Amino acid sequence: MVNRKQIAKKFILLSVLILFSAGLYIYARVFAKALDSGLALTYPVAMRILGRSAASLLGMAVSATLIAVVSLAFQTITENRVLTPSMLGFDSVFLATQSLLVYFASRIGWMANILANPYSNFFVTAGIMLVISMLMYGIMLRKDKNHIVFLLLFGLILSSIVQSFTNYIEVLLDPQQFQQLKAATTVSVTNMNEPIIILATPAMMLLTGLFVSRSREFDVMLLGENHAKSLGIPYARRVNSTLLLIAFGMAVTTALIGPLTFLGLLAVNIARERFKTYRHSILFFGSILMAVLFLVLGQGIVELTRYAAPVTVLIDLAGGAYMIILIMKEHKL
Repeated sequence: MVNRKQIAKKFILLSVLILFSAGLYIYARVFAKALDSGLALTYPVAMRILGRSAASLLGMAVSATLIAVVSLAFQTITENRVLTPSMLGFDSVFLATQSLLVYFASRIGWMANILANPYSNFFVTAGIMLVISMLMYGIMLRKDKNHIVFLLLFGLILSSIVQSFTNYIEVLLDPQQFQQLKAATTVSVTNMNEPIIILATPAMMLLTGLFVSRSREFDVMLLGENHAKSLGIPYARRVNSTLLLIAFGMAVTTALIGPLTFLGLLAVNIARERFKTYRHSILFFGSILMAVLFLVLGQGIVELTRYAAPVTVLIDLAGGAYMIILIMKEHKL
């Protein structure tokens, strides 16, 4: 039985913590830097920095939301709490796609125009990643959906192959093209692809709405394929459509903010522990709040400590340790 008052209190607490984290980020980004440097913070300068900070906060919120919902849906259809799409090598597909675009841009005129325009680049990259990931996920999950060792090894091998391929492409590029490739692939929280936030925001809202609207079906799918079919869920069709949505969501967030391998793992599993429910209607929003909190708070701490370490390092460190704990628990069970 779900205690709605307890759930509401936890949602309110997480929302307050997110607001605090956003305030910390803005303070570190605007006021702390001005105080440390001894510069006078005039009104026009402060408003310009606040505008960029607001865009960064929106980008982090969009990315964290997408990572949370696709990770929860992915764990449901794979029936495994340890896996997320990033662990199967999806982020490496982004690097390979950008490498190919830069390589062919110097040889095909219209390719250069696509690469130069952030919006056309985003659509082409997202489309290619969508096709590749659908083929990749479809083949893997159809054969060994629950074999965690196989899936993790596949992701590791795929990432290694793609990294080697990307390094080979880099050797073929001239210095100008190499810098162009690095600019396109070095996407992070501090260097996010801000022009596509206007495209990523409605995409996030649409995907989140679609996932949340299927919450009851996901609840039934947790029982397994046979039970879901007996209860009237078109299981194979739902898995395929969910994979399509997951691939699109990962394409958007990777192009916007870069790889965040363990953020989904942390957010979803901690939300499960805190809310103690199987209902996806609650877990989706709990995971979203957790992911936004971790990303914004982590980036606020990084800004306050003058980039002592990238936020991705902090998240990967915590997520990697948490993943080991989950695997050990699964092994004991």
